Amino acid sequence: MRRSRRARHARVQVCAREGVVVVLPWRAGTKILPELLADWGEWMDAQAEKLGVRLGPQVREYGTGSTLAIRGEPCLIEVREAGRRRTSRVERVGDTLVMHLVPRDVFATRPVLEKYLRQVARTDLVARTAYWADRLGLHPQKVIVGERTTRWGSCSRRGTLSFCWRLILAPPHVIDAVVAHELCHLRHLNHGKGFYALLDKACPWHREADAWLRTHHDELNF
Repeated sequence: MRRSRRARHARVQVCAREGVVVVLPWRAGTKILPELLADWGEWMDAQAEKLGVRLGPQVREYGTGSTLAIRGEPCLIEVREAGRRRTSRVERVGDTLVMHLVPRDVFATRPVLEKYLRQVARTDLVARTAYWADRLGLHPQKVIVGERTTRWGSCSRRGTLSFCWRLILAPPHVIDAVVAHELCHLRHLNHGKGFYALLDKACPWHREADAWLRTHHDELNF
């Protein structure tokens, strides 16, 4: 990022040597950067391909005006400067996610947002597991919410349930179906008739939820 006393408007450049360069007017604030990069994203990709420049994943970030679903409900993202705070933070205000960013994070909003989503996912998935555990009378030894690359959830022989944090982006009925599925494995550690008889009774919509996950898989990649 550069500042220019001559620049009247913010602009983006793609150079073979330096990659992406953002030029800001001398007194311009940095809160416009995520939105600026998002708006220029397609152009940057085209220029990078033309010049043979490889752009890092930080080019695509969430900025003001972007939307993200939490529990299946769209939230509008708004970026603000963090002021005197030394660390970035995210807060939800109604249907808006307000990102208070320190200067070092304006080019990397995704990690800040992911940290927030992981915290929300951990709280929500643990709570939904407790709810379904009481309802089914099946209680796990431990619940882990983290990164999973092949499955949305799993159940170990020791009674540990593990869930992918990105489930928080799915609608509530889908989250509940995954939680109920894994809890049923505490009684049937297989996918036999007994397992599906229990799951069908507990969560009749689980097949619909599975279909939703297959259809919307790419949307949950964050």
